[in-house]
Amino acid sequence: MTSNTTGVQWPPKPPIHSRTHIFHQPSRRLPPSTATFTHPSSSDAEPVLKKQKQGGEPDWLTPPSGLHAQYKGVQSPRGHCSDSSNALTYNAPPPAIGQSDSTQPSSSPTPSLVFPLRSNAGQTQAPRNRNDPLSLQIRGTRSVGAVQTKPFIVDQPSLAPRYPSSARSGNSIESIPQDLSRPCFGEDAADFSPWRGIHAEDVLAESTIKQGFYDKIQVSQNESSTAKPTAWNSLKHKSGLHVLSSLFVSVLDQRQIHGTVTAGCTFKPPPRVTLTDSKREAWLRDLANPTIPLRRLSRTIPHGIRGRALLDHSLAKKIPTARSLWLAKCVGANEIRAFKRKGASGAFAVGGEVKWIKDWTANVEQFLDALVSTCGSDEWKENMTYGLRLANNLSAESLLDRDHYFDWLLNAINQSDLDKVLIYLLIVRSHLEELGHSRRCGRRLAESLLEQLHRIDQHASPDLYIPAKTEIVNLIKIVVVASPASFLLPGRWSTYQPMLQSVLGASQLALFENVSKRNMRLQALAGLSAESEVTTSQALLQAFDSMAPGVDLAKVALKTWEIAPDAQLLVRNCLYWSSSIYREGCARIYTAAGLLRGWSRMGIGIEAPILDFLAVDSKVADLEKGNLYRVIAELIRSKHFSVSNYLNWVIANGLLRRCGKLAEDFSPDVGLLLEIPLYGLSTHTLNLRLNLLRSIGVLIADEGCKLAQMKVHLDRKFQLQHKGSITISKSHYQSSFLEQDTLAVQLGIGHWIQQKLLTTPAPGRLAIEQPQEKLQPSVTTQSYQSHTMFQSHLLETLEDIGDFTTIVDVLMDYSKSQDLRLLTVAAVMVSHYLDVFLASGAANTIFMRLMQQHTKPNDKPGYSVLLEVLVDLAESLPDQWRNTRALRKELQRHEAKLSIAACSPISEHMAEALQTEHPGSSIPCTDDIEQLLTSGTCMDKNVVTDVFEMIWKRFELTWIDSVQSGFIAAGLLARLRLFDAVAIDEMMIRRVDEVLARELRPRLRLIWVPLVCAKIVSFEKLLSRAAYLLEQADKSRIHSELLADVVECLTIGRQKAESSISHLFYRFHSQQRRALRDSSPSIISLLQHMLRLTHNIHEVPPTRLCNLLTDPGFTGMLRTAFGSGLQGQESIRPVLRPILTSEGAVQTLGNLLWPSIDEQERNGRHGRLPVLLEHVTLLGLPLCRLYLEAIVISSSKPSNGAAHEFVSTAMKMLATTSSRTVELWESMISGLPQQQRKTIGEKAESEFFALLASTSKLQREEVRKQVDYLLCMASAADNALHNSASATSILTRMYETIAHVLASHPLSRLSKKPAGVSELRKVDAAAEVWIYEILYALVRLLNIHQTVFRTPNVSEDVITQLLVLLGLFLDHPFPVTYAYLSEDICDFLTMISDSLSPAVQARCIHILQNQYGLKHSRLDYIFAFSNAREDTWLHVSMGTANSSRQPATQHFPIRRWETMQDATPLMTENDTSISLSLFGAKKAVL
Repeated sequence: MTSNTTGVQWPPKPPIHSRTHIFHQPSRRLPPSTATFTHPSSSDAEPVLKKQKQGGEPDWLTPPSGLHAQYKGVQSPRGHCSDSSNALTYNAPPPAIGQSDSTQPSSSPTPSLVFPLRSNAGQTQAPRNRNDPLSLQIRGTRSVGAVQTKPFIVDQPSLAPRYPSSARSGNSIESIPQDLSRPCFGEDAADFSPWRGIHAEDVLAESTIKQGFYDKIQVSQNESSTAKPTAWNSLKHKSGLHVLSSLFVSVLDQRQIHGTVTAGCTFKPPPRVTLTDSKREAWLRDLANPTIPLRRLSRTIPHGIRGRALLDHSLAKKIPTARSLWLAKCVGANEIRAFKRKGASGAFAVGGEVKWIKDWTANVEQFLDALVSTCGSDEWKENMTYGLRLANNLSAESLLDRDHYFDWLLNAINQSDLDKVLIYLLIVRSHLEELGHSRRCGRRLAESLLEQLHRIDQHASPDLYIPAKTEIVNLIKIVVVASPASFLLPGRWSTYQPMLQSVLGASQLALFENVSKRNMRLQALAGLSAESEVTTSQALLQAFDSMAPGVDLAKVALKTWEIAPDAQLLVRNCLYWSSSIYREGCARIYTAAGLLRGWSRMGIGIEAPILDFLAVDSKVADLEKGNLYRVIAELIRSKHFSVSNYLNWVIANGLLRRCGKLAEDFSPDVGLLLEIPLYGLSTHTLNLRLNLLRSIGVLIADEGCKLAQMKVHLDRKFQLQHKGSITISKSHYQSSFLEQDTLAVQLGIGHWIQQKLLTTPAPGRLAIEQPQEKLQPSVTTQSYQSHTMFQSHLLETLEDIGDFTTIVDVLMDYSKSQDLRLLTVAAVMVSHYLDVFLASGAANTIFMRLMQQHTKPNDKPGYSVLLEVLVDLAESLPDQWRNTRALRKELQRHEAKLSIAACSPISEHMAEALQTEHPGSSIPCTDDIEQLLTSGTCMDKNVVTDVFEMIWKRFELTWIDSVQSGFIAAGLLARLRLFDAVAIDEMMIRRVDEVLARELRPRLRLIWVPLVCAKIVSFEKLLSRAAYLLEQADKSRIHSELLADVVECLTIGRQKAESSISHLFYRFHSQQRRALRDSSPSIISLLQHMLRLTHNIHEVPPTRLCNLLTDPGFTGMLRTAFGSGLQGQESIRPVLRPILTSEGAVQTLGNLLWPSIDEQERNGRHGRLPVLLEHVTLLGLPLCRLYLEAIVISSSKPSNGAAHEFVSTAMKMLATTSSRTVELWESMISGLPQQQRKTIGEKAESEFFALLASTSKLQREEVRKQVDYLLCMASAADNALHNSASATSILTRMYETIAHVLASHPLSRLSKKPAGVSELRKVDAAAEVWIYEILYALVRLLNIHQTVFRTPNVSEDVITQLLVLLGLFLDHPFPVTYAYLSEDICDFLTMISDSLSPAVQARCIHILQNQYGLKHSRLDYIFAFSNAREDTWLHVSMGTANSSRQPATQHFPIRRWETMQDATPLMTENDTSISLSLFGAKKAVL
């Protein structure tokens, strides 16, 4: 055996510890540590051959003597053997590259066999089997006899090239015995044959020894001899190389000619034939069988398998996905070609193909929806897996309309319920990269994911949807990293911001901050920012207005701190709300004080914000100083405001030097010196206050004298009462000058009264602590009654002062008394001022004490009155329904005691007898009627009618008799109503309508107040009847007196004297307040009638109505209704619309807005607009809008002129106006009618573009502020500008301005000049900065007018030009100072792309890429352009385009539906869907 390769060196491999002999290619060099034997040279081949033939072994196969068993391996010409663990391993590494037999000299060492020797002591060696060619003899010396042999196992090398077993001839691996080889899996290693002695290479023939072993070339029979002599004659000359080269070139040419595919394309989609149902089913079963080739099935594709049926058959038969795709392509290709066969061409054929693909996509979508709907059924998981895999493959093969498919998918996620959303999320994950390539899909995906996450968080059991939530969170994280612009959602960012922040967490905080910053900047640019001071103030004021009576002020304080975590903003709005003239009632004073105390307990400093409010914000015209002083006084009482700090602040700021001479002219920051409560202050604080007041000329002696005189006066009356010598009446002690005194005097008197009442000895004190029957004998009944009456009068004095803090302390003490009169007074006081007591937190405490006192046995007169008042109070208090029910039962029990015990009916004869007892008068007296009502417990309808007529006649007499008698008669009607409520209500409505329709009638207050207080009819019902009669009356003679009476009823009780009519007056007052607060339709209708009558230019308005219109009570009620009840602009305008066109509208609205400013000052030297712009406030904003509208309407100039005057006036006042007031101007404009907003907006934009053209460096700072204001006005008037004509005009104007800016020097680096851009201009550095600011202002204006791009019928050409122009800025290298401009422009384009049609987007990206050569990834995302679309990568060469020899290419469309394999039954040379000749394909040589 020889080897034909020598000299190849391989590093030895480590020994393999196995009993398997592994064969590799022979290694030609041994390691240095192995024993080597020299292969016989060619000269020694003869004796070696002879020795082999004689049965012996050559000498070179015999190991030398004296060798030890330390050899590490065996190397032979055929392989490498290694021994380890009693195993003889035969390794054959591949030969080295670059060496061959011809390069090895004959004298070099030949490959040698190295045999490791083992020590076999104690073992019997088996004789050598010389007949086994695969046995090797191992012996130490020649003297050793027979040795043990061991067979080796053949193992094919893993790196050897392989070929099929059938391709080999001769010895193959199959011929190897099974015990010598492992399975070869049908393949053999190339040029490998185990050494068995039967291979041709194993036979040592003479030619093999001399020439080596090689494959003999079979000479063709056509060649008789070699061509060497013939070719050698042509090649041996100098030109032989050239001849040889020409020969090879000609051979290659012939190969090119004959080996290139030139046949025409024979591809045709498989035809469809009509088959029976059984054959169709058999064909589908064959299709599902992967062993049946598709070429066999392509002969007969059955008709009727298309659309949804194709998908259902694939699912039912479990057809492999690849074969289902093949079937879908076959059907689709035939369907699409059918359009062309029908004669359609051009656009019609393309349209038909597009329609068919959309229908096919809809079928796939319905197929998936049907699978999702079967969730939970048998084999649902397998079916869903198959459906998802099939849909994903259809999408990957571009066999679906991507836009239609993605729209369906995104809609499915957004509209799916939480139980099924996870399936759609799995589909989204497979298309996530494609969805994130465009803004159109990315935005919808981001919104849908956040919306589903919000639904899960709001669900009652969110733990049920943890898998879906986890998947949503993972998808959000992927999308926000890959495409953060998809989360630019400024419209709903306030909702999505906390959710996205919780999803990203601290690990991706920088990414969240970037997205949040961009959203908030877009909100600010578009005027949608919710972070402005005015917007936050509106939220705070709304929170204050929405507080329910009795709400926990600590919770409100915490809630408002969450709305605005700014102490300055909180305190300023709280003080403004409590002291504004557009809110009414004393309750807000104590509510504001409670909120301020709550913030102080939370650790928020309130003193500094209060002082700032006094210095700056307290000078507005719509502020009630008295309420402001009372709030601060309450804080001083509770030690939450330091008087010493206030006095030091006054001195430090030098306020006394700037105040006026009269106390009425003092601003609130100085006027507070006069209003500070004096009791409880230290001596040095009082002295400091005294010195400060003296320095400004205020006489403190007058203040002390008034306080002393009032104390002496009340003390004298109290001593007289104690002796019982006089009958106390209110006129004896009440002084009118109380209301004219300062708050310090009033609170001092209140404190003195409190101390006097609580420390006075009997009978005053004993009347509180002891019942009347236990009084000492010296305490006469007259003195006791006088004391009780005097206590009530003192309480009324405190009520006149308005010191409800002192009243609370007094009522707390009264509630411990057993005197029914004092208990009733306390209950009535709490009921009348329930909102105040709820705000102070004392209402429930006093009520519970009164409940404890009334439960004691008491059947004295007046007990029923106390029960009645307590029932009303319990009904008004929150969470007192149990006590309400108990009190009602107690009242019914007490009334039952007063009636006859027997249940006898009141007969008609008893009523007739009552009338006959009074022959001189047809009206019985009150006592007789009351006796009749208590004589029985039931009454029929006729008797009820007769008794009602008697009582009503008695009630009519009270209209001219006395008011108090009217309450008595109304009480009788209320008792009669208990017998038959339905009949009484019907008769009452008829009587009320009759009274309202009379021309001569008494004042309605004499009728309505007793009826409402007696709970016979509600105040809202009376208002609705009056409004109905006014609507039905003839418009030419509307009952002005009736209207005046109704308006007068609306203002009853606004003065404290009205409450003395009856102890039940609180019922009327509470219903009146409720009607005003709820802004009932009846009140709106009545106000409309009144304003129409008083502002009728054709008739003289009634005098009484005009007087009511200027009455402080009515104007206060109207202002409060507009400020609190009628918050919406749509509710106010219908009420005041009748007067806007009249001459007195401006004056009326001015009186409502600024009652403290006279008419002459409101008109002003420069007109009314400066006064309006200076004094506009947040709570008065609705009326300010109407005032501005009335000014525009009543102006002698055209409406355009008045609107232009407003813009000009506002721009002049900008320099001296705060930013908060400018924001109020913007809010005021946004509430105007559309035509006026449009006029103001057009004027503002005209001024804006004029300012941008300004080049004066000195005026640029002022211009910047004016530009900001003009942009605010444009934002406020934005919605009024958007019709098709104005929208096109706006876009054209902005395009021209931006094109002008683009021509400037810093922007001239753009590669190409767009159309409309003038020659480039050079500017200096300052002008360059100004140009960037102009560009930023233009971007702001574009963000304001985002809705312009969604206006119908707007010119798409103008939109395209403008967007292309903005797209050019994305590639501009802005300076670092203005780097945000590029991001702003990009974000604006991103937002605008949401409303663009696909055609406009395609046109924009086409112009940017082809005309300007601008290829930017952000532009691709914005305009939904994908560079990786599957059908755009292939181009066909059209030859050379010009002399530069650059080939011209053209896009080659790919018919995706025809890219299928095995389309025809027979294989041809060119049967692919794309012709192989286009690629210059070569024929395969097999």
